Amino acid sequence: MRSAVQTPSLAAKYQPHASRDTLSLRDLPVLTHQELTAATQEALARYGDGDSGLLWAHGGTLETPGLSLLPEGMFASEILAGWNPLAPQDVLANLHPPGRLRPDHYFFNRFAAAAGATVLPIGDLPEGDADGWLAFLSRQGVTALAAPPRTLARLLGGVASGRPIPWLRTLLLGGATHDTTPDTLLSAHFPYTDTWRLYGTPASWVIGQHGPQCLADVYHPLPHQMVEVVDGRLLLTTLSTARLPPLIRYDTRECAEFTRCSCGQRGPAFRVFGPTPPSFRFCGRTIDARELVTLATTCDEVAQAQVVVTPEQRIQLRVRLTPDALDDHHSRAWVRFRVLEHHLVLADCVAEQPEAFDVVTVDRPLGTSPLASEES
Repeated sequence: MRSAVQTPSLAAKYQPHASRDTLSLRDLPVLTHQELTAATQEALARYGDGDSGLLWAHGGTLETPGLSLLPEGMFASEILAGWNPLAPQDVLANLHPPGRLRPDHYFFNRFAAAAGATVLPIGDLPEGDADGWLAFLSRQGVTALAAPPRTLARLLGGVASGRPIPWLRTLLLGGATHDTTPDTLLSAHFPYTDTWRLYGTPASWVIGQHGPQCLADVYHPLPHQMVEVVDGRLLLTTLSTARLPPLIRYDTRECAEFTRCSCGQRGPAFRVFGPTPPSFRFCGRTIDARELVTLATTCDEVAQAQVVVTPEQRIQLRVRLTPDALDDHHSRAWVRFRVLEHHLVLADCVAEQPEAFDVVTVDRPLGTSPLASEES
């Protein structure tokens, strides 16, 4: 609370509560996504005096980025206190790609170090000889993999099918990139492997943990955080002064419900359903359809735009052109280029799946919602 009061844009919000001797969490106001974005910019301006941190873009555009600031340790030790899939004798192959806007690669390096394990920070596996890479990992004594959804899909679809991998004891999934690969599919391809998951978003960072005995889509809050579900929306409070700006009842813009879990772990459990519209999940990342619509309509050729996500997880950006614009391949390619050039998350996802994002033109007025169903 003291940290929140010291943040200019949050001072008026929390000052009335900061002087109270006792606080009830539900009496405190909800922190919105827009407020967190503004407060992060202010925290950056006063960051220093021995502080060290990592800055990530969880969304937004080049002109209006959505930034997240994490302490240098990325809460690896705090997460380890509630989720401990690695032992000192383990060797973890980290297959998350490093680079812009991706915190997961750097987190799993820190997490393995905190657990006393050895880590091979390989990054994304190249296309091609996945069999050769798996043989390489086996020779290095690898016992655990941390992988993003795209890499995992390649392993499931090609190499691991029908051929068990007995040396792989542990699979670590999730983080800021949410992985929804079904447990039944994983157990069929990796029968000797325990699957451990983290659930989070780039804006809020890791929210919950899931062990091999947990029910599908069910997670448990971590010890350094508190989770609420209010009107179906997941609120997060981080109980650490290392988080700047502080997260106090932050509206994650994720849908969830409290539930029971079969694992026998004490404490609450919650089931996640995904982001609230007009946001949607793509390649494990959360994207706000309003940002894509705004970028598209900044093009002189576009009068109106709308996003549709197909059941096959393809993004279709529908645009209605202005009367004087030519409806041809070059116009559509220009709009696509401009959107990818300026959006801080979509371009990174589409680099992995170029065919999954299309711009199509329509000759009728589009609805007012930035995110529509395929039938509309």
